[in-house]
Amino acid sequence: MTLPPIPFFILCGSLGAGKTTLLMRLLEHWKGQGLRVGVLMNEAGSVSIDGPRAGTLAEQVMNLAGGCVCCDTKEDLSWGIAQLVRDYESDLVILECSGLADPAEVIDAVTDAYTARLASLERVIALVHPVSTEESHSSAYVTAQAIRCADELILNKRDLYVPGHWEGFRAGILEQNRYARLWETSHARLDVADLLAPHPSAKLTTPTNVLFSKSKPGSPHRAAYHPIATTIPLPGPLNRQRFLAWIKTIPKELERAKGYFRFAKEPELQEFQYALPGQATITPLTLLDEPEPALVLIGRGYDVARLRNDLLAAVEKPTEPS
Repeated sequence: MTLPPIPFFILCGSLGAGKTTLLMRLLEHWKGQGLRVGVLMNEAGSVSIDGPRAGTLAEQVMNLAGGCVCCDTKEDLSWGIAQLVRDYESDLVILECSGLADPAEVIDAVTDAYTARLASLERVIALVHPVSTEESHSSAYVTAQAIRCADELILNKRDLYVPGHWEGFRAGILEQNRYARLWETSHARLDVADLLAPHPSAKLTTPTNVLFSKSKPGSPHRAAYHPIATTIPLPGPLNRQRFLAWIKTIPKELERAKGYFRFAKEPELQEFQYALPGQATITPLTLLDEPEPALVLIGRGYDVARLRNDLLAAVEKPTEPS
């Protein structure tokens, strides 16, 4: 019997923002629920420093050391997920990204058709803190990507900054991501149950130093199809003309789309790849182990329901001519 994919969490953000501190809080919470948690630790050095700490609470910790998980160890990431799911029977998996890893690339990797059979992207949690203006270009880019991709944005180390500076920092974060819940903390201290709740809590159950930001006027509400990656199963072969027309309607907010399917009355399996600035390819190929036909859409700020419905309208009905 094929088991459904288990939840997969990404913990990302700035170097030194407190990711490992938050990871330990998450692991303690899940362990208290009796869950078997698999942890993937990605550290830029060749030796794992934080892995042994996580091992005190997790069922199994696998280290992806020696490179950024978004590039150097991408294959190791898929292999690690498979090991944790199949060999250690993890109930959920969390990846702590290196502060040098681009979370957008990680999302692309874990939504691969084969990896998605084992794990389903559940939540992107980003930890950031005010940093020096002398931050390197690569670190600044990764931090910006973490902010943009996050479902939960935790602004940490509030206790170290004067109110005026902190307010400016928070305002800049809000400009970069209108969709995430915003948390303000010191020492990554928050109610983990609230953090993992599917909908924003009206108010916290116990007094803490966590503050929720107010939404900007006109901001859209968090939608049910978050996180950032949406999988659309395809119940049948596609009409080629309608699918090509659908590609032309892809909005600029959609950054990536990929998947496998067949066109009606055409025997070849097709691989679809799309990436900004609007380049799409459809390539016939042969696979020994074919994934279920589906497309994965990665992006935010577009009408997901409309794009999904228009795509499903391209599925050819059994009785209609091709």
